[in-house]
This record gives sequence, structure tokens and C-alpha cells, in this order.
Amino acid sequence: MTGSELLILIIPAVLAVLLLALLSLKHLLLLTLFLAPLSLQLSWLTGGTGIDLSIPTEPIMALVLLITVFKLTVTREFPEGLLRHPMTWLIGIYLLWTLITAVTSTMPGVSFKTLAYRLWFTAGFYLVAARLAYHEKFRWRYIIAYAAGLAVVVIYFIVRVQGAGLLNQQFAHSACYPFFKDHTSFGASMAFIIPPLAVMLFTRGGLWHRSLPAALLLLFLAGFILSYSRAAWVSLIAASALGMILWIRMPVRLLAVSAAVFSVIIVLSAGWIWQRMDSTTEDSSTDLGQHLRSSSNISTDQSNLERINRWKCALRMFAEKPHSGWGPGTYQFKYAPFQKASERTSISTDFGDAGNAHSEYLGALSESGWPGALIFIAITLGSVITGIKVWYRGKRDPAGYMILAVVTGLVTYAVHGVMNSFLDSDKIAALWWGFIAIIVAADLEGRRDSEKSNAVNQGDS
Repeated sequence: MTGSELLILIIPAVLAVLLLALLSLKHLLLLTLFLAPLSLQLSWLTGGTGIDLSIPTEPIMALVLLITVFKLTVTREFPEGLLRHPMTWLIGIYLLWTLITAVTSTMPGVSFKTLAYRLWFTAGFYLVAARLAYHEKFRWRYIIAYAAGLAVVVIYFIVRVQGAGLLNQQFAHSACYPFFKDHTSFGASMAFIIPPLAVMLFTRGGLWHRSLPAALLLLFLAGFILSYSRAAWVSLIAASALGMILWIRMPVRLLAVSAAVFSVIIVLSAGWIWQRMDSTTEDSSTDLGQHLRSSSNISTDQSNLERINRWKCALRMFAEKPHSGWGPGTYQFKYAPFQKASERTSISTDFGDAGNAHSEYLGALSESGWPGALIFIAITLGSVITGIKVWYRGKRDPAGYMILAVVTGLVTYAVHGVMNSFLDSDKIAALWWGFIAIIVAADLEGRRDSEKSNAVNQGDS
């Protein structure tokens, strides 16, 4: 296809997006959510290198950022409650620290690009989404819009895997390409979305309202299993266990004490757990049970060994620049010299072309120093705790169960983030920031209803 032919195709699409932005920001955001799982990297489309973008979602999100800035500074359309919410403040501090560490970065160009996509992801998927999520119906639509786009990718994935043999594990790792870079981010997206779909299936009335979530849930469960993403499996199991505990609404004090005791047990048992993992020899397999057990193999499994190699590099990078780090987005370009020959694996590389720190938390530590890591942990814990408060405060109705499901979905990535790092991708950012937005909107709605109820009671007295 020539450049002129490509331009002929692009111009109507650009005009349509601009028109939609003028007419309805809500529908533009929903369209972006549908397109996020289907987006393609510019480098793949052009066969080139250099600055890379997810097409068409990131250019649309850049437009949404401009609209958001206009609405913040000129028309002032965002509610004061949203702008003053603790989660909004934490996200603002997160962006401010990204700016500061971009200025001090060892690779400013890379870091300012990272700042740019963090700005447009949080503007659209958090600020705009939270403002719209004051309405319960939009929360359901947010999930369905993303799930509809993801369903296309899952069907594409299953067709490709079936053609190569359903139990062809190695092919499954790349069968979602070019929509997802690999099976791990693909699995993470499905782990995110499965809990809300399950809630929709069991709480929404009417055949149509149940049949769509049922079809999507069955499709995603099939794709989830066939993805062979051990990190995604572990994260969904762990999050589901927490979701069941929250479902019974254990007393808050007991819940807090249980969490503290569990944390202490994990810390005290760390040596024993590491020893057990070091003695595990089960490798990846088409046998699902063995494949899951192999996630604890750090003696022979090359994927796990490489992940540990990356983690140790991140810690060494942090030790050298503990306060401001090497700069947002720079890990993959800077970690190679920090590898030790004894820790390298058959899949190690020195060229910054094989991913990042394989951990959101250690990635933040190496790229943005200890303040960056603490800020990200604060956002993670703050959003989950806020969601738990909303669930405990609300009713056992579809809206309440949706918040429980969103918290569960958010926890899947909080766990997954220990083992992988995908928040630089629109496909995961749309869910991470969007789920936080839904929790914040529900929190503000609950506070508003509580204030109204108190005002009525005081008036009656």
C-alpha cells in the first residue's frame, strides 16, 4: 500500500474521531476501550523503528488528554469531589514524580515519552472515566466495551491455536500476536475482566443481559486456559480467594488482623519458600497442573530464571541510583551491564529488546527510585482499600457486587505486577486506571448518598 492510499484511509477515520470528540466524549472513550485490545504497534504496521505507538488508541488518548486539560482549566467540568479524592491526589503525585525523574533521567527522550503516555492514560482512563462512572450504567458499559474488543482477539487466538493443535504450548505463547506482544499480557487482560463478567452473569436480569456475559465468560475462560500464562493463573486464583473472603464480609478488624498475620507468615517463611522453589524441577508442560506447578521452579525453568535475573538487575540499578532512579522507561536500555554471567540464561539479551524488569514494583524502584516505588504501592493499596470500604458500606445488590468484582479484578494485576510489568501498554492501562476510576466514582457516590441521608435525618429531628 502506498503512502497516498494509506492517507486516503486515515483521513476519514481522523475526521470521524474528531467529530465524535466534539459530540460525545463518553462514546469516544467507549470506542477507545473497544479498540484497545485490537490496537497494533506502529512499528509493526510500518516495519520501522524509533518512536512507537499503539494505533489507533494512543493518538485518540492524546486527543482525550487535550480535551481533559481544556475541561480542567477552562470549563472546569470535573467535580470537586473527584479532584480532591485521595486517589486523585496520589495519581497526581505519581505524575509529578514521573516528571521530576524524567528531568533527571539518564535517557530524557525515553522518559518524557513515558510521561506522555502516563498522562493520556490517566486523563482518559481515570479522570474522564471516573466522571462518567458516577452513573452505574456506564460502569457496566466500560467493562463490556473492552470485553467486546478482547473477544475478537480471543477468537483470533483460539482459531490460530486450534490450527496448530490446542495443546501446542509454544505456539500459544505467540498466537495472540500482533494484538498482544505475548501470552502473559494477554492472560493478564482476561484475568482482569473475568470477575466482572461473572458478576454480570449472576446479577443482571433478563435473557439478553445474561447471555452476553455468559458467552464472553465462556470464551475468555477458554482463552485464559489456552494462553498458558502461569502468572495470570496464579493472580486470578489469589484474587478469587480474596474475593471470596470479602464476599462473606468478614469483620474489618478481623480482616485487618488476618492480613497482617498472613504478611508476617510470608515474611518469616520466605527462606523455606525459596528453598522449596529452588528444589522444584517441574518445567512448563501442556499438562495444566504441571504447568501451574512449574511457576515455582527456579532451578531449571528458563523463564523463571530470567525473571529472577531481571529482578536482581533492578535491585542493583536501584542500589546505584536509589533516590531518582535511572529514569521512567529506561530499565530495558540500562539493565544489561548489571547482569552477572552466573545468572544469565539462554534467553538473556544485552540489546534492550526483550522486555522490562518483569515487575511493576521493582521496575518503579529501578526507574524512579524508592519514592516512585512507594507512590505506586500507595496507589495499589489505596485503590484496593477504597474498593473494600465501598463494598462493605454498600448493599448486596448488582452495583455492590460489581464493585467487589472490580476490586477482585484489580487485585489480579496487583499480584500479577509482582511478576510482570504491562502498565506501559494501553491494553492493561485501560483496565488498571479504569477499574480505579470505577472504585473512586462509587466511593464518591456512596459518600454523597450518606450525606443526603444524614441531612434528611437531621431535618426530621
